[in-house]
Amino acid sequence: MTDATVVGRILREYHQGEAEPSGIQRLTGSVRGTRVTYRFGGHGGPGLVVRALRTDMPLEPQFQGGRPVTVTDWLLGRAAVLGWLGERGYPAPRVVRTRSGDPVGLAGIWATLATTYVTGAMLRPSPDQLRMLGEALGRLHALDARMFAAGTGAVSAGPAGAGPAGAGAAGVAVRAGAAARRAPWHPETGIPVALGRLAAMESQIPADLRPLLEQFRSVLLTVRREAPALPVAVVHGDPWPGNAIHTAPDQVTLVDWENAGLGLPLLDLGYCLLECQLDVGLPGDQPAAWHVRPDEDRVAAVAAGYSRWRRLQPAELDLLPEGIRFAAAYIGAIHLERAVVDGVRGTSMDVRLERLRNRLTVSDAVADLARRHLG
Repeated sequence: MTDATVVGRILREYHQGEAEPSGIQRLTGSVRGTRVTYRFGGHGGPGLVVRALRTDMPLEPQFQGGRPVTVTDWLLGRAAVLGWLGERGYPAPRVVRTRSGDPVGLAGIWATLATTYVTGAMLRPSPDQLRMLGEALGRLHALDARMFAAGTGAVSAGPAGAGPAGAGAAGVAVRAGAAARRAPWHPETGIPVALGRLAAMESQIPADLRPLLEQFRSVLLTVRREAPALPVAVVHGDPWPGNAIHTAPDQVTLVDWENAGLGLPLLDLGYCLLECQLDVGLPGDQPAAWHVRPDEDRVAAVAAGYSRWRRLQPAELDLLPEGIRFAAAYIGAIHLERAVVDGVRGTSMDVRLERLRNRLTVSDAVADLARRHLG
C-alpha cells in the first residue's frame, strides 16, 4: 500500500478530479499504520482535510472511551459533532460529503472523513489570543446539548458538501449511535475502563510507579463520584493552543475534534487551563520544555474569555483541581498499562511519565489561579 494508492481512492470517493500532486500533502500518520491524514488543496480555496482509518484494525485505546465502537461508527460520531455545531453556527471545520452524499466514505479498507481546511495563523500565547481561546471553549460549552444527547438531527454538509442531509447512498448510516457520540472521557464509559486498567496492573507494578497509580486512581474515583452533580455539554476533548487557529481579528477556531462528544465541560476547561501554559512548536528534543509552569496571566486570559459565555457552577468550582488533573490520570492509565503490562520502558516512556507527574504537581496551583478569575 502506498500514498498514491490511498490518495487515488480518496480522490475518487470525494470527486476531486485530477488534483495536482503539489496540492496534496500528508499531514499526519502513514499508510503503513492504522491512520493517515491528507490535505487536498482547493482550486482558489483552502481545500479539505481527509482522515483515513483502517477498518480492519481497532481504534487506539484513547479514542475508544470504554465502549465497543467500530471505526466507521467512530467517524460518524465525529461527523455528528461537526454537523451539530454547523447547524448552530459555531465556528469549526465543516463536514464535506462523499460524491454519493455520505458523511463518511469508504476507500478500500480505509474509512474516511473529510472536513474543510481551516485557514489562519497558529495561536500565539498573548493574552488577547488566549482570551479568544477561552471564548471559543466557553461558547461551545454554553450550547444546549440536549438535542445532541438525544441523538437527533442529521449530519450537516459543509459548503463543499454534496447530497441531501440524511443521504446514505453507500449504506452508511448518517446518525451515530449514543456510544459514538460520547467523548472518550465521558465518566460513565471512560472512567470505568481507566480504573480497570489500573486494577489489572496493581499486583505487578514496580514500586517506583505505584505512587502514580494511586494518584491516578484517586482522581478518577473522585470525578466518578461527583460526576452526577456536574453539567454535561458537547466538549472538544483536546483544547490547547496547538489545536486553535486565529481565523479572524476577534475569533479563534478550534480544530482536531477527534476527542469530541458529549462529556463534562469541567474536564475540557481544566485541560485547557493547564495546557494553555504551553506554546505551539516546542522542541521535541527538550522534554522539560513541555512541562507546565503556572502563569497567572495566561490562566486569567483563558478564564476571562470563558466566563464571557459560561459561568462555572459551585460544584464545578469545588472540583476544579481534580478537573485540571483528570486528563493526566486518564491518559496516565494508558501509559502505565503500556509500561507495566506491555513492558514498554526506556527514555521515551520516562519522558511521558515525567510529564504526567508534572501535570499532577502543578494542578493545585493552576486551580488556585483559575478560581481568582472564574468565581
